[in-house]
Amino acid sequence: MNLAHKMNDPDEILAAIRETLGNANKAASDWDYRSPEPEEEETVRFFIERAFAQVLTFLDAAGLPETFSAVSGIHETAKKDYAKVKAYSEGMYLVWAAKLEDYLHSIEAIFGRKETGRVVKDVIEILRATQYSITDLNCFPDTPQNEDQVHSRIEAVLRCIFTDLRHKPTISKPIKNFEPDTGIPSLKTLVEYKFVESRQDVKRVVDEVLADTRGYVSQKWNKFIYVIYETRRLKPESEWKHMLRENEIPESTEIIVICGEAPNSSPKSALPGASQRSVRQKRTRGARNPAPVS
Repeated sequence: MNLAHKMNDPDEILAAIRETLGNANKAASDWDYRSPEPEEEETVRFFIERAFAQVLTFLDAAGLPETFSAVSGIHETAKKDYAKVKAYSEGMYLVWAAKLEDYLHSIEAIFGRKETGRVVKDVIEILRATQYSITDLNCFPDTPQNEDQVHSRIEAVLRCIFTDLRHKPTISKPIKNFEPDTGIPSLKTLVEYKFVESRQDVKRVVDEVLADTRGYVSQKWNKFIYVIYETRRLKPESEWKHMLRENEIPESTEIIVICGEAPNSSPKSALPGASQRSVRQKRTRGARNPAPVS
């Protein structure tokens, strides 16, 4: 009997395997800078062993005996030290997580999503949706006032979804003007945030965005996202995207624009130059001095 027809959705299974590997990588995320703690090594061993079990179960159910045999052989070697690491130009990496990643790419090409040079759509949608949370005046005293606040608020959302997220990841080959604020190793994606509040800022950021990421080659990172946070409407996202393609920036580099207007704001808050703080102050004064009721 062909058990492949009995499997659950392959995308869900592969996503679960990636989550397991992400947990292993997260536990080892600081090993680039210091020696591992015993508890961290134990956590890595637990998740790597689980990942092997998940992959082997999937391959067996999918009816891929040769691949199953190959991964089983690797597993026998991995049992000696599931937490084995190796050094390379950008730091340390988990040997067996990397081996399983190689097989996952091939499996996904057959059963799940096929990896391409494009930025993963889900990440773009999540980043775009953060506009409502990072500008919510019920959560924060004001909308973001600088790039650091944009960074910290968006990253807080991403951490809930991508467990292997890296804050200010290091890259082996510096790129002019590109200083990644967030890294998602499982998606090989780097994110940089830009804060603009004037036409002069737009011109500056245009020059920075056009930095030549095409010359950057890495096993660890191959997709780039710029998140442009504008305090008011300054340059439509369509123009930013057109600029990228017009300058032959590849589709591995993407850009999205978030406007710094709080959700459900009054019409006055959308007027050019009107700040959320001034609108809130007006509302407060109105509450203290209510209009007489006739």
